[in-house]
Amino acid sequence: MPAQDPVAVIVRTKNRPHFLQRALQDIFDQTYRQFRVVIVNDGGSAEPVDNVIAGLPEAARERVDILHNKQSLGMEAASNSGVQSCDSEYIVIHDDDDLWHPEFLQRTVSYLENSSDAGVVVRTQIRYEEIVDGQILKTGSAPFWENMQQISLGDMLQINRAVPISFLYRRSLHEELGYYNESLPVCGDWEFNLRVLSRHRIGFLDGEPLAFWCQRPSTGGDDANSLFAKARDHERFDRSIRDEYLRRDLSSGRDLGVLLQISAMMAEQEQMLLENRQRMVQMQEQLTEATQRLEHIMMQRTSILARAGTAAAKLKGALKGVRRR
Repeated sequence: MPAQDPVAVIVRTKNRPHFLQRALQDIFDQTYRQFRVVIVNDGGSAEPVDNVIAGLPEAARERVDILHNKQSLGMEAASNSGVQSCDSEYIVIHDDDDLWHPEFLQRTVSYLENSSDAGVVVRTQIRYEEIVDGQILKTGSAPFWENMQQISLGDMLQINRAVPISFLYRRSLHEELGYYNESLPVCGDWEFNLRVLSRHRIGFLDGEPLAFWCQRPSTGGDDANSLFAKARDHERFDRSIRDEYLRRDLSSGRDLGVLLQISAMMAEQEQMLLENRQRMVQMQEQLTEATQRLEHIMMQRTSILARAGTAAAKLKGALKGVRRR
């Protein structure tokens, strides 16, 4: 196997050449240049992918490898095949519909070169999009875990705090912990993050967002996000992962599975508290609005009374003048 650049960018795609083209533009806009791109076409048509690559400048084409899976093997198997096809020191999964800040690789690689952490996650922003007449349009944005200050096992036990686009990590983790769990159609990145954090620290780069997790809640078909298209699968396999850890740990005397169950209950309680806070905020907003309406009505009435008083005074004065005559 030939020597590789320090970073391998694994791009998973399937029948979305418009997203793939944007993703490759995003990758080649990075200020850090020592990377290789591995595109894993997981069961999609080969020709559109080949056409996108053919449209790249020659210098970019030389940095791209393509793996065509005749049949879809699933997201985690696609990640594994991409990782296993190269020999880089650092790995990052860049799904075809997500985006980076131009300095994502520069800052994350610099962090790992000066740290013993197993990987590093950056602050992430959710980018909302729609597909209109074949164009990808941004419709809004929101912070992803706005108050997060670090990546901890305790938080990760509750729910995934690090989506693939935000996470650069050392290849040695796969040698130590194994690859992504190919039996999981969803939640495989969360399960891998749990394995990493059970043994190692993951750093966190705070500040401006360097990763953009693109979501299209109203889009279906090939352009949909698995988060929405497979929402029920996410719930089911979240529970399945927790159950598997619990069975494994009960048989071996370990406690991680128990912690996963407890954290799930804590997450449910936190969700209930969040919903209650949201209802209280809504009630406060309604009360404020009602108070403002009442104040407006009172001001109008006061103004009317004042004008009426002025008119009455003028009328009284006029009457006095008539009487004097």
